[in-house]
Amino acid sequence: MKDLWTNAGRPRPSDDDLKQSLWRVCSEFFSRPLTIAWGMRLFGLNPCSKPLTIHLVGAGHSETLAAKLTDYDELNNMFPGHQGIEIVMVGPEVVDSPILRPPLRAFGPKQRVYISAYKGLYHEFWEELVEKEEAVKPDLVVGFNPGFDVSQGLDQGWLPTLLLLRDYDIPSMFSTLNETEMTYSLQILLELEMDMKGSGANPFSSLKPEVVGSTPNKPPVYCNSHYFSFQGLLETAEFEEPE
Repeated sequence: MKDLWTNAGRPRPSDDDLKQSLWRVCSEFFSRPLTIAWGMRLFGLNPCSKPLTIHLVGAGHSETLAAKLTDYDELNNMFPGHQGIEIVMVGPEVVDSPILRPPLRAFGPKQRVYISAYKGLYHEFWEELVEKEEAVKPDLVVGFNPGFDVSQGLDQGWLPTLLLLRDYDIPSMFSTLNETEMTYSLQILLELEMDMKGSGANPFSSLKPEVVGSTPNKPPVYCNSHYFSFQGLLETAEFEEPE
């Protein structure tokens, strides 16, 4: 290692610096199961009390490339003795891997995390599998950094999914890359009359800085930096006019 830094013409970092750098890289991976657990807590879902099914919408290359069936086993450490957790990754950019297998039709094995995946849009997955009872309805829906605030063609992409989540009153939580993206997303959801449950900085954000696009001068972003949650349609109070 000493020769490596000498050949690179840079001073060797201290052991503490190397450990912090390693943790920043690892934090991107651990941020996903930790963020899911954060969503469970926000909605009062306890997998030790009953089995839980979580749909991970908008899953793409970052979540499914070289994915393993054990990628979310950290949930076993957070909820020892749980009744079973199923995670179904759904997205048009899902990559072929061992997790590309059918979802469960009933509860899975206790004290284990079962991962499956579906390549396609979420409302298509719902129509093809959930409505036909070939997949379990979710207790929670989570989306990592979907970016639907800036996506082109919202009507063809995220809008059907957002309306489905709203109309079926499904507890949902999404993360964003920064506070600005969260603010824009909240505006869209308010226009859709979503019943917002919370938003803010994610305590389990990735610590690895990322560059968006090809402009290195922009401030870095962090995966799962912020979050917002919602469930169902916002109820509006109706006032009777005085006689």
